Amino acid sequence: MSSRAVSINTVLEYVDQLDRDDQEYLSELLHKRLIDSKRAAIAKRAVQARLNVQKGRCKTGSAKDLLADLNG
Repeated sequence: MSSRAVSINTVLEYVDQLDRDDQEYLSELLHKRLIDSKRAAIAKRAVQARLNVQKGRCKTGSAKDLLADLNG
């Protein structure tokens, strides 16, 4: 992948040159990639959370316990 940045306007100019079917296909692809990216970020966060639990860095309790902890 190139490290050269491309402006959104440049990308949109290229997209405007595509026919409607290709634009719709591109839209679907971008949507799916965004979903995959979000899914990967959630999975990464879940791994970190699991490690925090295993290392004892997390507390458990009720909402009342949380409020008491936050209020000192």
